[in-house]
Amino acid sequence: MSDERPQLRISVFMDYVCPFCFIGSERLLRLENSYDLRVNWCFVEIHPDTPPAGITPDDLDYSAEHRPALDESLAALAAANGLTLAPRHLVPNTRHALRMAEAAKDLGREPFYRLHRALLHAYFIDGRDIGDDGVLRKIAAECELPENLPDQAWSEHPTVDARMARYGAFAAAAGVSGVPTFVFGQRTLAGVQNLDTLRAAAVELSAAENSPPG
Repeated sequence: MSDERPQLRISVFMDYVCPFCFIGSERLLRLENSYDLRVNWCFVEIHPDTPPAGITPDDLDYSAEHRPALDESLAALAAANGLTLAPRHLVPNTRHALRMAEAAKDLGREPFYRLHRALLHAYFIDGRDIGDDGVLRKIAAECELPENLPDQAWSEHPTVDARMARYGAFAAAAGVSGVPTFVFGQRTLAGVQNLDTLRAAAVELSAAENSPPG
């Protein structure tokens, strides 16, 4: 990629258990062809009361009529992006996955993105339980991350603790009510967005950031 790509700073609120976040992440990262993306991945738990063993999709607050339509919509969105989603039999607790990803940011962009993509693909494509600590350790090892990263992330970690708390405050201040939510400067896009919408927001933000002062 050319070093002449304009830098673009974006914030994205997400959780690794959200299928729309998976599709949104895949679409957003396609903008890397045109921009040097600097994404502030703001991790929030959308189901914080999920027990460590997880729950079934039937336990979520969806009506019996709404669930088939949602599944069809997800399958169509995934297929449009060349993805085939694994059947979802478990909705995991993602607290440890989120904390591990947050801690991985301190290793640099490339190691973080290895883990970021691996966590999404592990759950949504391979059907692995990313709420299981053993599975998370294996994913970290597969990404060639330090062996002690999971334990550091899951214990009291002042930096991770502070940033996770800040994401919650940021979400409240920005009026974020769901994930994914994309923040392009002063423009906020809630929910999964098509690539054209993301590209238009990127063009608008890039023009604003690179325009000469008036």
